This record gives sequence, C-alpha cells and structure tokens, in this order.
Amino acid sequence: MYRVEVSEVLTEGARALRAGVFLDEQGFSVEFDDVDDACLHLALYEGDTVVGAARMYRDADDADLWHIGRVVIDKAHRGAHLGARVMQAAEEAVRAKGALRTTVSAQCRVQGFYGSLGYVPQGEVYMDEFCPHIRMDKTL
Repeated sequence: MYRVEVSEVLTEGARALRAGVFLDEQGFSVEFDDVDDACLHLALYEGDTVVGAARMYRDADDADLWHIGRVVIDKAHRGAHLGARVMQAAEEAVRAKGALRTTVSAQCRVQGFYGSLGYVPQGEVYMDEFCPHIRMDKTL
C-alpha cells in the first residue's frame, strides 16, 4: 500500500532518494538548492520507505503557474506507474493552492512520459548540466 505526504520540509527519505537517483545514478553534480527551502515536498511511501518524490513551487512572476520538479522513483519501483501517481498527487496539491497551470523541466529522454500526462513541449531543448531538457506545460 502506498501513501502520499506533502510537506514544507524535505524529509530525509526524499533527500536520500533524490541524491541516490540524480547524483549517484544519473551523475548530476547539483541536486539540492535554495529552491528546496521554499517548496512543497511530496513523498510517496511504501510502508515507512520513500519510493517516490517531487517538489513544487509557485512561479515568481505568475501566481497561477506552479513548477513541479525533481520527480523521482526508486529504481526497484520503476515500471509500476508510480511516476504518474506522483505527478497526479503533485498536481492535486498545487491545484489546492490555486494553480491553474503546471510546468516541468523534463529530461528529453522522459518527454514521452510527461506527454502521456498531458504536458506539451514549449520552446527549445536546453542543457541542464550535461543533460538535454525541455520545458513542458499543462493546463489543470
């Protein structure tokens, strides 16, 4: 059984999951930043273990737009549609805060995943560290 918790604090479990995937597995050098201090953090639990996470924050210039990012699923739990579950829970959380639209900075290799959830590519591909990304938006 899975449960979702949304908090203003990044839990140690979500921090460890993000570090393990983005730093260790994918090789990014920067994972945590000042934005983490001003986010809503989502953790997907299986029992007491965090198996999925995301962060959400309101756009500085557009109160109707929320960014969803750092979406991650534990390697042992991939393929079970938990990414979609995390995104749905994140969208519900920001909709409750007044969001009308969401945006993601998607790694191009998972653009199809976000597209399947209704996100539409915007603009050109750009690099985040060594990895190509594209902005994708959705109207809620």
